[in-house]
Amino acid sequence: MRAKVLPVFSLAVLLVGCSTSVAGKPAPVTSASPSGPSGGAVPQVSRPLDVSRFEKEPCAALTPGQLADFGVTRQPNSMPGDALGPSCTWNGLDEGGVTVGTRLLISGNLASLYKKHEQGGLPFFRPVADISGYPGVLTDLLDAQPQGKCSAEVAVSDDRLYSVQVTISRNSRDYADPCPVVQKAAELAVSTMKGS
Repeated sequence: MRAKVLPVFSLAVLLVGCSTSVAGKPAPVTSASPSGPSGGAVPQVSRPLDVSRFEKEPCAALTPGQLADFGVTRQPNSMPGDALGPSCTWNGLDEGGVTVGTRLLISGNLASLYKKHEQGGLPFFRPVADISGYPGVLTDLLDAQPQGKCSAEVAVSDDRLYSVQVTISRNSRDYADPCPVVQKAAELAVSTMKGS
């Protein structure tokens, strides 16, 4: 019996059309200028990551060995031409109880996420200063305390997000606290992209 693939990347849909575009190349900086929640600054990326290979090969960001850490051995579903951005999904719900999905978003950035949170659009919003050297946010669209799913949005440049989402089986021990799982998956994927 084939496992049902649960929908992922609901945040990607929310971000399309919400990006703020700036003409020209982002300059490497270490401080931030846009206003974040509670008057804080939105982190900026000092060394933008070259993700061109992963636009064509979105499943190359996570290796079979890395996925084995999550109990996932199935072949991925690659969608390089997806309208929201090149994506890949590894459905492991009937193996280790985890499905991992990744997407290089074509629209949206870290500043747009902070703004969406300020407007009440992200009930769960936890900034993470360092995901393998890049700033990001752990999010959930529906729950103030995520259960069974969580997303990590990593700023690979000031105008580009790499999105990772996990969906976890209800009988998994990580169901009640899925965000550490997605943060680990995001760290592994970004590390792979940095080494390519």
